[in-house]
Amino acid sequence: MEYSPIGNFSADTSGRLPRGAYRGTFSVDKPGDTYLSFECWGKGLIYVNGHAIGRIWEIGPQQTLYVPGCWLNKGDNSIMVFDILGPSRARSRGFRKPRLDKLRAPGRIQHREEGIQPDLTAETPLLAAEFKPGNGWQEQEFGQPVQARYICFEALDSHNSDDRAIAEFYILDDNGERLSREPWTIAWVDSEDVEQGNHSADKLFDLQESTYWSTAPGSAFPHSFVIDLGSVRNISAIQYLPRMEHGAPGAIKNYRVYVKTSPFSRSGS
Repeated sequence: MEYSPIGNFSADTSGRLPRGAYRGTFSVDKPGDTYLSFECWGKGLIYVNGHAIGRIWEIGPQQTLYVPGCWLNKGDNSIMVFDILGPSRARSRGFRKPRLDKLRAPGRIQHREEGIQPDLTAETPLLAAEFKPGNGWQEQEFGQPVQARYICFEALDSHNSDDRAIAEFYILDDNGERLSREPWTIAWVDSEDVEQGNHSADKLFDLQESTYWSTAPGSAFPHSFVIDLGSVRNISAIQYLPRMEHGAPGAIKNYRVYVKTSPFSRSGS
């Protein structure tokens, strides 16, 4: 099956096709249960004839998605793909049996470089504040908009434990609107818990409030991460969501925010 894009797509420089929505069609002579492969795609959601089939991600664990025969039409069928990373090729294949042995091994999921860290000794924090305890979104304004591409968030302590975690993180523009997080990348993070679960720093902006970034057990404060916005932007505030469980385990208390239009100097390199 081949696909065509829908609407205006954002530019991409990673070698992928643009992120966004794609539409395709396929014909069925005799409807029956089938399995669709999306091995060329990045990360997103699939709909067949308006039915939500499931999620895809290039690193798995899904390799083929089950499509019940009762949801297929004799003749033409439509398929929609929403891909937040962008596919390498906009195509997919159907199989009579599921594929369970073609899992793509994930690349490096950690964003920390051993012995390397941002040098903040000569930097002045744009913001030094405290989050309230408990669940729910919190917002902190900077006072006035500033230009930035690189955001360093430094957690100094937590409310309820030695753990520290963040479910979602947003930055607002000079109009108070959330920036698109599509071009964001993690430039650096000091600690990620990828042994007890996949709590890497990119969970800060993966569009899923149920996932979260968490530091490795036993690691000491302070903890920090650096986000590359992809380009210089006017920004005015941050929004923060702690873990969604009761009591917001690992909720950040005191913190500092540093911003720069150029990369932070690094020590240890």
